[in-house]
Amino acid sequence: MQRRFIIVLALCVLSLSAATAWAGYEEGVQAFKNGNYSLAVSELQSYVQEAPDQWQGHYLLGQALLKLKRNQEALTSLRKAYDLNPNDSSVKLNLANAYLVNRRYRDAAALLRQVDEGSLPARVRPVYDQMLAKALQESGQEGAALEPLRRAAAANSNDANAQFNYGAAALQAGQIDQAVTALGNAARLDSGNTERVKTYIQALFRQGRAARGAAKSESYHKALAAAQGLVEKSGSYENLMLLGEAQLGTKSYDDAARTFRRAAMRNGSDWLVYYYIGQAYTASTDYTSASSALQQALTKTSETKDKNRIWSQLGFVYEKEKEYDKAKAAYRQAGDSASVARVEKNQETAKYNQKVEQENEKIEEMKKEQERIEKELQQLPGGGKDNN
Repeated sequence: MQRRFIIVLALCVLSLSAATAWAGYEEGVQAFKNGNYSLAVSELQSYVQEAPDQWQGHYLLGQALLKLKRNQEALTSLRKAYDLNPNDSSVKLNLANAYLVNRRYRDAAALLRQVDEGSLPARVRPVYDQMLAKALQESGQEGAALEPLRRAAAANSNDANAQFNYGAAALQAGQIDQAVTALGNAARLDSGNTERVKTYIQALFRQGRAARGAAKSESYHKALAAAQGLVEKSGSYENLMLLGEAQLGTKSYDDAARTFRRAAMRNGSDWLVYYYIGQAYTASTDYTSASSALQQALTKTSETKDKNRIWSQLGFVYEKEKEYDKAKAAYRQAGDSASVARVEKNQETAKYNQKVEQENEKIEEMKKEQERIEKELQQLPGGGKDNN
């Protein structure tokens, strides 16, 4: 899942000092403050030509160039500022930001790891964490990005972006409970962002599938409430599919079947909706309707893995109906030899039980016939017990 980070760096415009009292610097600072970045660049370029060893000029020039999206030039200026003043945290953070903008993520990560986070002001630490996380993620170090994202979320409990970024990363890392909490916060803080709500619902589904008993029910009921909210805003195919899956999870099988039927009206070409319809009918023991829906699903896909999934469900339906030959054929289509063997065993057991039942019926009939004969014999003259 691709995530976007909004990075806001607190920009501290440097105060004038004797060391920076060169032509162009004061004018550049004022132009920057006024938002006239083109003028700021012009003045600061004059300044750095006169004072090439003054890091402040390169530093502010780099930031002005970033504002104008002259990103490569900005990187050059900020790198110069860093070379002149490598121990300043502000310089490191802004150079790292330039690396990020220029998609040099590994360089950004290496530089940010040089920063002592504990020395940063409290308001800057969450920004640092988000920058470090982005640099790590984009350079293929997703696992290492999780901790800075967690810190950023903990420091920004009311920031939907921070909560979502951590939640999405935790979900990808398989930390489902932490993901649900953070994504739930993001969905609550930014309820109008449907993509975030959908991610929260998906996390709840994963939590529900892994849970048992009351915990499982709680996860699916939370997903149901969130999905109902989505459908109230838009009855799109995707939203209806989420609602139907939540209804399956809460064992509202008839509701799920109706919801998936609505979804099929929005997109009748997708095999998955018919597969889910089949699941809903299977769960409600309407095997005839389940079989019909699953047969329809087969016509909607050419992918082998999809067909295998459908055939497996069909095999289960036929097995429930005790249509053993059909069940074995379906499982063979799915490539499920273990289920074929199980059905064959069940079929043999069913035949044996049927034979035993038939033998019992014959015995019962013979018993009844014997009783009938004895009764008729008793009714013959001299057949009674009291006759001599």
